[in-house]
Amino acid sequence: MSSQEEKSPWTEARRRHFERRSCAAVEARYLPTADELLQGMPFFADSMQKDMQCFAEHLLPRMRRKPGYRAKARVVRALERLVGNAGIEDIRELASAFTAASDNLPSEAKSWQLRCRIYLAHMYDHSAALALAQDAITMATAPEILDRSQDEAVDLIGVALGWLSFAAANPAFNYLAAVPRGIFWASLLNGVVSRSHILLGMIERNPLSSPKETETPLVLPRSLTTGPAAVVFQQIGNQKTEEGKRVLEQYKDILGKDLPLVTMLDLIRARDALRSEFPYAEQVIDRILADIPVQSYVQLRPTILVGSPGCGKSRFARKLLASIGMPHDVISCGGLSDGTFAGTPRRWSTGEPSLPVALIGRYKNAGPGIVLDEIEKVGSSRHNGNVHDALLSFLEQETASRYHDPYIQAPCDISYVSWLMTANSLNSVSRPLRDRCRVIEFPAPRPEDLSTLSRQIMIEMLAEQGLDERWLVPLDGMELKAILDVWTGESLRTLKRMIEIVLATRYVKQ
Repeated sequence: MSSQEEKSPWTEARRRHFERRSCAAVEARYLPTADELLQGMPFFADSMQKDMQCFAEHLLPRMRRKPGYRAKARVVRALERLVGNAGIEDIRELASAFTAASDNLPSEAKSWQLRCRIYLAHMYDHSAALALAQDAITMATAPEILDRSQDEAVDLIGVALGWLSFAAANPAFNYLAAVPRGIFWASLLNGVVSRSHILLGMIERNPLSSPKETETPLVLPRSLTTGPAAVVFQQIGNQKTEEGKRVLEQYKDILGKDLPLVTMLDLIRARDALRSEFPYAEQVIDRILADIPVQSYVQLRPTILVGSPGCGKSRFARKLLASIGMPHDVISCGGLSDGTFAGTPRRWSTGEPSLPVALIGRYKNAGPGIVLDEIEKVGSSRHNGNVHDALLSFLEQETASRYHDPYIQAPCDISYVSWLMTANSLNSVSRPLRDRCRVIEFPAPRPEDLSTLSRQIMIEMLAEQGLDERWLVPLDGMELKAILDVWTGESLRTLKRMIEIVLATRYVKQ
């Protein structure tokens, strides 16, 4: 009997053990170790955000017992930030805190630091990706791995090459500049950093996992073999009442069923499209897209875009959601003075579901986007509830995952909904709402971007008239100069009015 045949049963058992743990991780029953994540196991609940929260919740009690010194207290503060909607800067702070306290932490702290590198690499941190490639090679060449299974070592080398291809996109790594961008992004978005695809690829490459003719084909977890999905509505409360029967009839097609989530797309293409339309907002675009957790589905952190009137923040929010393929609605907050979009009881003739529940039911998607335009203009009265107060339960991940909708009269999982808000200022935005959101300053248009902006505005004007953009005749040099003499940037609305005047003069000339 060959050595390969002798190792085969043991390796097969280990592979099945890995698959069982992968299923448990996807179903939120098991928190993978850092080594398992590096080998391609999905995140807890197939969500990096939930994985970070679970990791922090498990580690915090240990760290809080005896802080004792400043470095460990810093670790506690960094972990507490992970319990909420953590971003890339929060992970960097935690990694730095672990390093600063390394002399006073147990030996397993090395795995905590590896976990931070995994999070950072999945948030498009090239340096972390390069470090992960080194981690994978180090693990692959460890004696215990080589003695146990050469196939496991080969898989780890494949993981290392994948992360190395990610690092190749960083201009700082000039020696890797020859790697074609198309190959890199295909590897990144459709291969290595998508845990489901990593796992499938590893299984397909492993000769021991190829089912023989006499064996039952391997059945993977549903979330790995199909697109990302989530069950939003488990039940309808009080179904036997007249109103309950009406609600049941309304939601029967999606009750207890998986609703699709927005699949992760090519973010580079979305980035290029947004930068071509909003050249003055490159930093905002990069910050938002770089902070999207790399998982099987797309979800944005609750964000408030703050900028001067007419700077294009509302239009940017719509275009952002459209660029990532997310169904969405734009809600104007001007004049809203109560909390009715949190839902109203069905016993009233005007009973209706909450805003996120209504959108989920309309789009048959568990993760739509909602743009709340001019959030600072909502009324401050609390006579019939308040918009800001109603939003709070939507933005907390834990609360939103079991939000009790007064119309459904049962818990609903609305935690996958993405929230974008715009505001001219934060003066009238409540502090609790600001604390739950990422606040980003949205810049004003610049005169040097006039050529690009004028083209986009003219395309929209043609669309409003039902004309094809091929009819577009760009502004000539004299027309651009005339606008620049009076337009100094700031407002796109002002620019549009000026373009309308310039176009009107064309007709006069003709």
